[in-house]
Amino acid sequence: MQFGKIAIIGAGNTAYTLCKVLKSKGIEPFCIYVRNPEKAEKVRADLDVEVVFSYEKVLESDLAIVAVKDDAISEVAAYLIDYKGLVVHTSGTKSSEVLNRIERYGVFYLPYTMSKERNISFDDVPLLIYANSPEDMIRLNGFAEQLSSKVQYCDDEQRKVIHLAAVYVSNFTNVMLGIGDKLLEENGLSLDLMRPLVMEMMKKSFEISPEKALTGPARRGDIQTILDHEEMLVNSPKELEIYKVLTNYILEKYQKNEKL
Repeated sequence: MQFGKIAIIGAGNTAYTLCKVLKSKGIEPFCIYVRNPEKAEKVRADLDVEVVFSYEKVLESDLAIVAVKDDAISEVAAYLIDYKGLVVHTSGTKSSEVLNRIERYGVFYLPYTMSKERNISFDDVPLLIYANSPEDMIRLNGFAEQLSSKVQYCDDEQRKVIHLAAVYVSNFTNVMLGIGDKLLEENGLSLDLMRPLVMEMMKKSFEISPEKALTGPARRGDIQTILDHEEMLVNSPKELEIYKVLTNYILEKYQKNEKL
């Protein structure tokens, strides 16, 4: 095994998911650090792992995975300056250099959505890694391959681009689903009506490219349909603004080219 004792720092969605995935692979976490003692009993009950409030136990581990919000990473790093193992954070945007006061450091990032309540597998999820030494890259790669079949080296700049793209394709898509859900619910309809449409659109986008898969009134240049939609949204100004921005983006990108 590349790392005998693995500590997880944090008690949020990523920490929970990592702990569950490790246990599903037969890797028992050494401990999980929780800053708030009031959360300890629930974390212990949920994950069946030793919960600690001091970094003393963490310092005994071989790998420390910092799974906290971005702004707290440097604060955690300050407690690990004398750590002899490898420290990695799970942020999509923070540089690996935020950990550079520690001798051995790196990144362990998954462009994936994680929730405490869900049990997921990393088998086919890209796992993007970086370490500041070739030796630790080999160790981290071996560890990551126990969790995912899609392990890939990724530097800080590449990871930032991946995270930005993920905001568009996941977070913003979720917001669009939420707006659709709101419109449907207001009219006594279910979001489930959209399921086949969304699934097929996603399938086509990955098979033939998002550009070729795009359909709809703006893509076709159906101006009257667009005006009808805008009239329907007149009492929902924020949703109307989003509709206009995206519609104009599509019109400018496709219709002008097709008139040439």
